[in-house]
Amino acid sequence: MKKQSGFTLVELMIAGFIGVFVLSGLMNLFITTNKSVTLSDSLSQNQETGRFAMDYLTKFIRLAGYSEDFTVFVPPLFIPSGNGVNAITCTGNQSDACASNNPVTSPISTLGDKLSIPFNVGGNADDTTRSCTGSVVGGPANGAQSLVNVFWVSALPDNIRELRCRTFSRDNNNWLDDPVSIINNVERFEFLIGISNDKSDRHVSRYVSLDVIETDPLITLENVRSIRVAVLTTSQDDLENGKVQSTIRDRAYGLLDSPTFTINDGNIRNIFSNTIELPNMIESAGL
Repeated sequence: MKKQSGFTLVELMIAGFIGVFVLSGLMNLFITTNKSVTLSDSLSQNQETGRFAMDYLTKFIRLAGYSEDFTVFVPPLFIPSGNGVNAITCTGNQSDACASNNPVTSPISTLGDKLSIPFNVGGNADDTTRSCTGSVVGGPANGAQSLVNVFWVSALPDNIRELRCRTFSRDNNNWLDDPVSIINNVERFEFLIGISNDKSDRHVSRYVSLDVIETDPLITLENVRSIRVAVLTTSQDDLENGKVQSTIRDRAYGLLDSPTFTINDGNIRNIFSNTIELPNMIESAGL
């Protein structure tokens, strides 16, 4: 009778050890690959959000001070107070449309600054255009209009971290339409204002916060030449709040004139900034 052959206990233990070793390597490879994919997706999302936000803001901020009638001065900012003979300020029921530097509200409704850009459109056929919300303005159907595009990042639970826009009508002292969401995953929005030393000078001498424009008697709205904006984008996933994308959880951020703040959720964030020249203010310097 032939003897039956098989594996010894030592052989089984060695085979099991090799199997565990191979599986551990494959598991580590899977985890590392998954982390790399998550990080790559987060960085890509931030880049896409930042580029789109900057392109959109640049397009409409460049309208600051625009008017079909060159004899009519349109201020580059819609603010509670401004110096100069041509200053147009927002008061009373216009307060929600005013530009503001980190507005203090309860509950907090804005993450960072609120930027309000006035412009005028004519009533001719070739004057028809669109506001930042997509509404058709100007032209024969609407007539000449004095409008303000208002930008901010919402802190309200229903639309938190949305870069939003709404258009205000200076003619009716009321909102022209409902707010719209430009893009999600924007954590903060800040801006500074580039001013010239003299109203006839086309070049920026320094950048200041909105508070300086509102309070310094030596600075007028006619001195504004550009606006520097910055946004903080986030890769935070609202469907998976506990997803950590970085081993460094505590990160400090500072945008332009805002105080430094720390976020410790481990999500990837990026700061995007751009300096936007205001052609209408530069061309009308000294006129």
